[in-house]
Amino acid sequence: MIIRALLIWVGLRAIAILNGVARSQDARHVMSRRWSASALLALVACLAVATCNGGSPNGPGPVCNYAIAPASHNLGPDGGTATVTVTASAGCAWTATSAVPWLSIATGAAGTGNGSVVYTATANTSTDNRTASLTIATRAHTVTQQGRPAGCTLSLTPEGVNLPKDAASGTFAVNVQGSCAWTAASNADWLLVTSSPSGSGSGTVSYAVSRNDAITPRSGAIAVGQERFIVNQQGDVGNCQFTATPVAFEPCMPATTLRVTVTTDAVCQWTATSAAGWIGVSQASGTGSAAVDLSLGDNYDAPREGIVQFRWDTPTMGQNVRVAQAGCVYAVTRDTFAFAAPGGSESFDVLQQSIPTVCGGATQDRCIWSAVSDVPWITITSTMPRAGDNPVAFVVAANSGPARTGRITVRDRVVVISQTGS
Repeated sequence: MIIRALLIWVGLRAIAILNGVARSQDARHVMSRRWSASALLALVACLAVATCNGGSPNGPGPVCNYAIAPASHNLGPDGGTATVTVTASAGCAWTATSAVPWLSIATGAAGTGNGSVVYTATANTSTDNRTASLTIATRAHTVTQQGRPAGCTLSLTPEGVNLPKDAASGTFAVNVQGSCAWTAASNADWLLVTSSPSGSGSGTVSYAVSRNDAITPRSGAIAVGQERFIVNQQGDVGNCQFTATPVAFEPCMPATTLRVTVTTDAVCQWTATSAAGWIGVSQASGTGSAAVDLSLGDNYDAPREGIVQFRWDTPTMGQNVRVAQAGCVYAVTRDTFAFAAPGGSESFDVLQQSIPTVCGGATQDRCIWSAVSDVPWITITSTMPRAGDNPVAFVVAANSGPARTGRITVRDRVVVISQTGS
């Protein structure tokens, strides 16, 4: 800054001197004088903004130099991964890109300064070699992948296995023609190749599977060329957790449907069994969470109670859902009648009460009942069915034979009718 100010001052003094000289010169030198003053003025302006020679008040930016290693890589037909090291000046940014679908950047798609790039190549199913380039930090990295040898067909025996939750090990055969080379690689950390991962010609691959402590099953594969040995392993359903809610119902007398929600993991199994014949179950078993409907009919007799047994892994583990359905109790004002041979008519009152009383409503008239005669010579004349407290009227026909006895039944109450003979 001090040097720049000094230069500007020198320029301005030169202009002043030129202007002084100009006053003592004749008109011949006017053009030359003007050119010199203009040049000096331009020089002063240039120094003031410090841009004449491309300078910047903040100084020059970093000079970015890049290098990569290696510049190329060869891969076998089964593909795989490779790493490229990037060397760059501090603060210099760079990217890594692929122009072909069979090469993809796994890590290091962008960076600043020194770094590395990991890329992956898919298997080459063709017999021809193929070549492509990655652009890494403005440099080209060439990848050449071998083609699959002609006539090398590969198969696995067996093609997979289904295993329980416990740790296990096993083998499968690799069948190839001639001495074709192959590599076995697992895609899961719980599935390990325990034999040599590569070979040539027909051979055997050994593997080991760790115990599956999770509830959910899992699946993994060992790739050999284009073939896959699939391992399916069950989950540990012994760790399943269940809930059944609600665990108690207290419905009133009319028929209804009750819903129980079973909550558990998707692979966990359960059963539902009614221990009472009057409770129906919509779903006797299932896997995972579900809604189970319990259906029950009218109950205008005595209150009743039953359970539905929800069971998980063993018969001794589970939850009982209790259903207590309200009912009714009854009384009659007379329980015997005696008629002479000519017969006649009579009546009695039926009194009822719901249990619990909340189910009887505001007027306690929700219990429904009917009076039924067990003999043809006793006729019920009141309309049936009836609700709440109500009378029962009936007629006894004339008897031309010996003495006889009949009954009128109202739910659990019996009224005995006797009649003499003629």
